[in-house]
Amino acid sequence: MSLDYVHRSGRPPGFKPFHLVVAGVLMVVWFGTLGFVLMHGHHQQSSVDVYTELPPGFTTALQHHGVRFVGLSPVDGATVQQVLSHATAGSALSGGAAGPIVLRTSFSDRTKGASFTDRPALMVVVPSAQPSASATGSGGSSPVFVAFVDPTTYRTLATVTYDASGVSG
Repeated sequence: MSLDYVHRSGRPPGFKPFHLVVAGVLMVVWFGTLGFVLMHGHHQQSSVDVYTELPPGFTTALQHHGVRFVGLSPVDGATVQQVLSHATAGSALSGGAAGPIVLRTSFSDRTKGASFTDRPALMVVVPSAQPSASATGSGGSSPVFVAFVDPTTYRTLATVTYDASGVSG
C-alpha cells in the first residue's frame, strides 16, 4: 500500500506529553481570567459618579432652557485639552471660572432654530468659581456656562448660560 492511503495512528510527529500539560494550564488560566472579568463588579455601582461633579440644579436648569441630556461619562485628559482649546466658551473659561468639566453625552435641543435629537456630543460645563455680588448687594449670581461640542470636529453645537443661584434641586 502506498503511504497516501495509510493513516498514522498515535500522536503527531514532534508532539510530546508536555504540550498537553501546557495547553491545559493555558485553558485554566484563560477561563479563570474570563470568569473573573465577567463576575467582577457584578451588582456594584460604577466607581465614577460624574453627576456629583455637576453644579446643583444642573439638569433642571437645562430642561428649563429646552435641553435634555442622557448618558454622561468621563473623558480622558487629552480629550479635555482638545475640547477646551476649540470650545467657544470665550470669557467663560477666563478669570474667575472654576475648573471646567468635560463629559461625553447625548443631547436633545429644540430651541434657537436648531433641532438636535439624541446627538452625541462632548458637554463642557464651566461653573463660576465665586458668586458675583449683584448691583443692589442683596445677593449674588453664580453663572454656569454649558456648551455642547461635536466630538469629531469640536464645533460648538449649542450653548446655555444660566444662574445657578436661582435653581434648586
